[in-house]
Amino acid sequence: MRSIRARLVVWLIGGLAVGVSAVLVATYTLTRKQIGELFDEELKQVAHAVQLRDEPGRAARVRIARPGFFLAVRAYDRSGRVHFQTALPTLPVDLPQLFAEGFERVETGEGPWRIYTHVTEEGVVQVGQPAATRDALARDVSLRVVVPMLLLALLLTVLVAWALRRGLAPLEEASRRVSDRDASRLDPLPVDNVPEELQPLVGQVNALLGRLSASLDAERRFLADAAHELRSPVAALALQVQLAERAHSPQARDAAFDELRQGIERARRLVQQLLDYARLEPGVATEPRLRVNLATLAREAVGVFSARAEELDVDLGADAPSAVSIDGHRSELRSALDNLIDNALRYAPAKSAITVAVRQEGGLARVTVTDAGPGIPPAERERVFGRFHRVVGDPTPGTGLGLAIVKTIVERHGGSIALRDAMAGGLPGLAVEIELPAA
Repeated sequence: MRSIRARLVVWLIGGLAVGVSAVLVATYTLTRKQIGELFDEELKQVAHAVQLRDEPGRAARVRIARPGFFLAVRAYDRSGRVHFQTALPTLPVDLPQLFAEGFERVETGEGPWRIYTHVTEEGVVQVGQPAATRDALARDVSLRVVVPMLLLALLLTVLVAWALRRGLAPLEEASRRVSDRDASRLDPLPVDNVPEELQPLVGQVNALLGRLSASLDAERRFLADAAHELRSPVAALALQVQLAERAHSPQARDAAFDELRQGIERARRLVQQLLDYARLEPGVATEPRLRVNLATLAREAVGVFSARAEELDVDLGADAPSAVSIDGHRSELRSALDNLIDNALRYAPAKSAITVAVRQEGGLARVTVTDAGPGIPPAERERVFGRFHRVVGDPTPGTGLGLAIVKTIVERHGGSIALRDAMAGGLPGLAVEIELPAA
């Protein structure tokens, strides 16, 4: 599990470590350079201060400095004959004699040496120093600078860890308050004394709690409405079974069974619509969107309902001469068309016509289902899209879910739906008009 505090502390320690390392490298480099320049100048001064005398008999190893003086001197003539050299410290035996003025870095068996050679008329003076001496001094000076920085970095780490603990306390408090919430407690989180940085998060959590509360309320209402709507058909089925059992003649029994079949069909239709509506709830997985030809889909739906329309003596037809394509869920769009045609057949009188028209106008695909039924009063045209809503005084059997399902499907596809007065076969009626974005 990731921790913001742990990540911040790790990043802080890592940053400090990188910073201290960079300072150490830079300090050592600069110190080494400055010490080298200082010692080079010292080598040069010593070399120029040596006075040469042509006393071959005194050529020997002499001590010209106190113990701990890390400069070695050697004087010799152009033939290589040594005039004198220091006893302490001693030059490496494999250090070559040089005859060119200037500084050189020479590798020896004792390690690298920094050499300055001074050439005069009397002879050559060579002054040297081990490079390790300079490196040791540079390290010592660098450590004296870095150790306090390390202590300061440690102190800063402790202070920042403490500050993070105090600073993240409101986040932990908000987390605790969220964890205390459940389905029975969806009230908003308090926003008093919430830090400015946490206010957007708390606001989003409160909005989520509000949506969750509304969703749970809608689910409870849906279950209550579904139970209420299912109770009547189930009770009717039980009554119709009893009537069939008590029938004393074949004609009465056939009539009872016919009523029973109709009751079963109404119950099946209600259950199917309940399932269709439940699949349209937010968060329910849906099939991928594909290119759908609405004209073909309309003709298929009309073909499925043609037998029922013939039984009702209703002229059901499709007016979809050309292809009209949209990107959507085929099963949902087919369900919307089926519900519209089913509603139209319930209200269309005999000898009337129902037309399913599909057209494309610019960037819109328009589907219009027109029937010659009694229509819907203008005051009810918005409310009929609610679940289980029925127009007062409407005797036609139905569940009140058809238009609610259609509207939900249309809105999921980014479209709109409207009801308006229309003429169907010369008779006044109702037109349900859907507009969807064309592909």
